[in-house]
Amino acid sequence: MCNRWNCALRSSKYDSEAKSGKGTRLGYYKGYKLHCIAAVSDIIIPLVFYLTTANVYDNQVSDLLYEAKIYNPFLILADAAYDSLEWFEIASSLEFNLLTDINMRKAKSIESFTDKRYENALFIQSSIGSKLYKNRLKIEQLFSVLKGLYNLENPRLYGQARYERHIKWVLLAYLIDEFNKKQQGIKTRKYPWNI
Repeated sequence: MCNRWNCALRSSKYDSEAKSGKGTRLGYYKGYKLHCIAAVSDIIIPLVFYLTTANVYDNQVSDLLYEAKIYNPFLILADAAYDSLEWFEIASSLEFNLLTDINMRKAKSIESFTDKRYENALFIQSSIGSKLYKNRLKIEQLFSVLKGLYNLENPRLYGQARYERHIKWVLLAYLIDEFNKKQQGIKTRKYPWNI
């Protein structure tokens, strides 16, 4: 099972490559968005990611689905921003399932939905669909850990290439720490010297 998520990353106010966007937590900000698909099990492992400017909408980064196909996921969970027919068609053509929250888009009920969006709405309202969808919260924990412990958001950086290089180093450090914790049998997010 995989999760699809994005994360707002502020950049330096002098960054000429950064664009303004609107995030749920930050409101309007200048910077970038990290779009990521991660495998969710006892360890959360980022599989593929894209860094875009903040003005790119979440559902415009459909290339992530094509890259995730390499890992042969059975199910990808995403929030309501990805509840679009295009994403469901791509997932269907790549032979995996996409489960998103419902985006009503001025519709009175799910009865007005068509095809894959209607099937998705029915499934997510079922007991098994809602239980599966609760696993989406785990990727929020990943970004919380990356921002808190690994300094993922670095407003002093400027330039998309520098920010992307910083993200790669952060993800590498996270994966090395998770590998070491797995080897040592540690099941906590705390650093080893704080246990």
